[in-house]
Amino acid sequence: MSRGQFEFYWEEASRLAGRPEAPDAARVALAEAAATAAALAAGPHDPEQVIHAAGFPMLLVWRGPPDHPTVLMATVDSVLRQVATGEGVDCAALDGDGRNLAGPRNGQGHPALRSAAEFHIPWTLAVTARPGSADAAMLGRERFLRTAIAAMLLFLLSGTYFIARAIRREAQVSRLQSDFVSAVSHEFRSPLTSMRQLSEILAEGRVPSDERRQLYYETLVGETKRLERLVETLLHFGRMEAGAHRYQFRELDAGQLAEQSAAAFEHELRHVRKIERAGESRCWIRADADALSVALRNLLDNAVKYSPPDAGVRVEWRRAGRQVAIQVRDQGLGIPLGERRPIFDEFVRGSAAAALNVKGTGVGLAMVRQIVAAHGGEIRLESEPGKGSTFVILLPAVEQI
Repeated sequence: MSRGQFEFYWEEASRLAGRPEAPDAARVALAEAAATAAALAAGPHDPEQVIHAAGFPMLLVWRGPPDHPTVLMATVDSVLRQVATGEGVDCAALDGDGRNLAGPRNGQGHPALRSAAEFHIPWTLAVTARPGSADAAMLGRERFLRTAIAAMLLFLLSGTYFIARAIRREAQVSRLQSDFVSAVSHEFRSPLTSMRQLSEILAEGRVPSDERRQLYYETLVGETKRLERLVETLLHFGRMEAGAHRYQFRELDAGQLAEQSAAAFEHELRHVRKIERAGESRCWIRADADALSVALRNLLDNAVKYSPPDAGVRVEWRRAGRQVAIQVRDQGLGIPLGERRPIFDEFVRGSAAAALNVKGTGVGLAMVRQIVAAHGGEIRLESEPGKGSTFVILLPAVEQI
């Protein structure tokens, strides 16, 4: 049916129906495209092609054998409505010269082009963002990029901080271990030097009198005990660090243990320093006598080393509720606030050690902390610079029936 025939029959049908009206432009274009397709079917034609009928671009898709072809006809606008289903985008069809066949081209930004070969259609698709949607999409992408960059920077800063902290900690541990090795070497060298010199004097017979010889023997015994205590301290510390130390717990009187530990240490000082003792009677605890004696000795040794020669050291014990408190009080330089917590760590020595040039290994208080913790207790430190320090061991009390 040609366009003229279509318009004639349309007018007649409208007149008979009593509703005269002009034919729809798209239908007229479809009729004209059908006539054109009938004319093209007799000769060679492209499988897909676009023609213009009544001012409308029409898509013709040919299928079937050459002697009996079948053609699909549709306006380009109807095809685009099926293709461009995404929200916020406009899709337009362009011919080979870039002219607009169908669809809006009022979008924002540079269009995304897809050639005819990609979709097997005889035109080029141009996809652009609709006005206003590009801003929203750009804002969303910008927020995502900002969030990603912020997360990356936070990750980098956190990683840098933890790496620097680990390096600083490793350097500090390395320095503390180096100081520990140096201190232990000095602690070993001092008694060994004294023992070698006295042994040489005795072996060569250069002792002027029997009294001097006896003094040398007693000094050798003292240095030997000092060296033995140093070795035992390091061995105890190593076993405690490895968790291999076995405690032998039994019920005992904390006051009696403190009294004996203070008396033994005072005897080793040869009455150079008087250690005062005071406390309540019958303060029963469950403890390892040897381990707790080592802890008390370390506290007494520190109290003597960090106090002036004429300053007193006092050991006290008492019942404190459900606990027994054993405290060692000195009148030394005191411990600054910033050192009271790390001073119980391994190989750490306070500033007073450098001020008084006191030698040591830095493991004494660490051993005290481990021993007290193994007994289910805690150790507290009360100190004021210039007025001395008080170390308090708190252990669970045992009720006697």
